[in-house]
Amino acid sequence: MRWLALVIGIGVLGTPVLAQASESNKAAAEALFNEGRVLMQADRYDEAVAKLKASQDLDPALGTLLNIAECYERLGRTASAWAQYREIVSLARQAGSKDREEFAEQKAKALEPRISKLAINLKPGTGDAAGMKITRDGVVVSAAELAVAIPVDPGKHIIEVTAPGKEPWSLTIEIGEGSSVKQVEIPALADASSGQPAAGGGAAAPAAESSDGSGQRIAGIVVGSVGVVGIGLGAFFGIQASSSWSDAKKECTAYPYGCTAKGDSLQEDASSQATISTIAFIAGGVALAGGAVLYFTAGSSKQETVSLGVGPGNVTIKGTF
Repeated sequence: MRWLALVIGIGVLGTPVLAQASESNKAAAEALFNEGRVLMQADRYDEAVAKLKASQDLDPALGTLLNIAECYERLGRTASAWAQYREIVSLARQAGSKDREEFAEQKAKALEPRISKLAINLKPGTGDAAGMKITRDGVVVSAAELAVAIPVDPGKHIIEVTAPGKEPWSLTIEIGEGSSVKQVEIPALADASSGQPAAGGGAAAPAAESSDGSGQRIAGIVVGSVGVVGIGLGAFFGIQASSSWSDAKKECTAYPYGCTAKGDSLQEDASSQATISTIAFIAGGVALAGGAVLYFTAGSSKQETVSLGVGPGNVTIKGTF
């Protein structure tokens, strides 16, 4: 059995657990509970909550809930702590744990003057919430909760509203510490086809993509530049190949026969350089042709069909413009 090590004089022995758990689950829950207590003592309350919740899932116990409530309180999450203590009051009453019931009741009452609240309302003329999906921090807000000041923790809260055929609406609100009530008013949602954001929130519709073809022209220039570089490389290696063939012939008595070892090596170099030159010319030609197509068809209102073909020693381009 796990006890709460935070007050003196609370009777804990003999308190029944909230639900039966397997022996393996109880062992794991005990280990997680102890780890959570160590983290609490080190003031690492966020991490402690995660361990304690995992322990509670495996083996529910009032002592674990009390420790979770204390973590919330230490973190300044007053609404969460208050709600947890209120839950413990009910569970302790059912379990016959009078001491814990009274302790949790006192803690909840002490927190009440410090609780911040948030009320979500529909703007007059908006209609009812039928068809709307309203969420607060990702949790669905029911129609019954509208216009009711609900306890919330201090910090940022995100209100989001969606409805079929309507533009989504959202608002981020900051809730300060201390007792206060914030009001959020949901406006009438704009029609999705109007392209107009809902009044009072939401994001503006993205600007339509430019249709002047400037982006395509830039792409054409870039591709064409690559083509020019390719053709330049082809010319360079072509000159190198020609020079190597010429030098190779000088090393042969009756070219291509009677060549020295140096002549044979020069012939191999010339062959490799010629191959590179051919590939570079073809690739450069394709890129140059593609760049030209992109540049000169940019911004055209009619549909273009373009195809490029590469064959041994040639490049072809076909299309309708």
